[in-house]
Amino acid sequence: MTDGNDTTGFGDALQALVDAEHAVGDEPCLLRVEVPAIGIVARRAAGGLRRRGEHDDATDPATPDSPFRVASVTKPFTAAVVAQLVHEGAMTFDDRLVDLLPDDWADVMARVHVIDGVASGDRITVRQALTHASGLFDYAMSPEYGRALAADPGHVWTPREMVEGAIAWGTPHFPPGEGYGYAYADTGYVLAGVVIETLDNRPLWESYRARILDPLGMTGTYLEGFEPHRGPAISHAYEGPFDVMAIHGSSDWAGGGLVSTLDELAVFARALVDGRVVPDPELGEVLHWRFRTLDPALHSPGYLGYGMGVEARDLHGTVFRGHRGHWGVIMHADPVSGITVTGTINQSARRPDALALGAVAAVRDHLPVDVWEARS
Repeated sequence: MTDGNDTTGFGDALQALVDAEHAVGDEPCLLRVEVPAIGIVARRAAGGLRRRGEHDDATDPATPDSPFRVASVTKPFTAAVVAQLVHEGAMTFDDRLVDLLPDDWADVMARVHVIDGVASGDRITVRQALTHASGLFDYAMSPEYGRALAADPGHVWTPREMVEGAIAWGTPHFPPGEGYGYAYADTGYVLAGVVIETLDNRPLWESYRARILDPLGMTGTYLEGFEPHRGPAISHAYEGPFDVMAIHGSSDWAGGGLVSTLDELAVFARALVDGRVVPDPELGEVLHWRFRTLDPALHSPGYLGYGMGVEARDLHGTVFRGHRGHWGVIMHADPVSGITVTGTINQSARRPDALALGAVAAVRDHLPVDVWEARS
């Protein structure tokens, strides 16, 4: 059922959340909350597909069905495919990337991790790449990457170009897997994407589709830049005042290239924590989190730690699993109750904390307390 007959004030509380986020910067804001115990699926949207006055279609309303760029919420999909390959015996989490990559990547791995003249790229394991424990520099957060995108937004990026950017634009943070190291890096996920293509013997988008999207019926989710657009018009994302939709979808690939919808992210989040995407024992390793960070200020309230492509986050006392994306995207699932929260504020300059925390608060304030109990 939906919340069409809701008399609790729950739906109104969610609408107030998206209205408030939209009012800050005029970006489209979307939110979905599912509460399985009582069969409620509440979906809300505010704003147009673009900011007012920018284009002729700026007044076209965003809806809960509008697709959006999910950015780093792509990482759980990449990690899940890797975990499936581990389960199938194609590799292990502790294999070295250099042993799994094509031969013509050997020169890249020799240069991608050099500190004080010591090259350590050949030490980086799959596990370290997925848990951000490799020490690799994150090309995606460098000013040079931003300038490259601005100079040629339509450029079609290759995985090698992204990793070469990490080599040229920064320095690794620490030796692979040593100490208390955690340095978030799309670079490791790009390398994992190349490993997937090599071992699965097909393009990454085909692996996503065959292994996750088609089995879960996620027909509106796709790897942008490699598949045609699916579904209704996309809701635009912004970097401050700038509409970033001109940037080619290939620009973050295995680290952040998917487009999806509220409903389909919720389907994936539930399936992941329920063990329908990654089986045991690999699921336990994917979900196992540790708190490690270079700078606690980098993490928003409630952040507990990171597994393999999956965060742990305390939202009003409940530990949710999922991920967040650069454009203010949230995907959270409670493994106990099955409650999911998915949404986007379509803006990189603000964190989506108010949206996520407000959604969980609305469940606690307006719905019966037993909706949080374990599912039978």
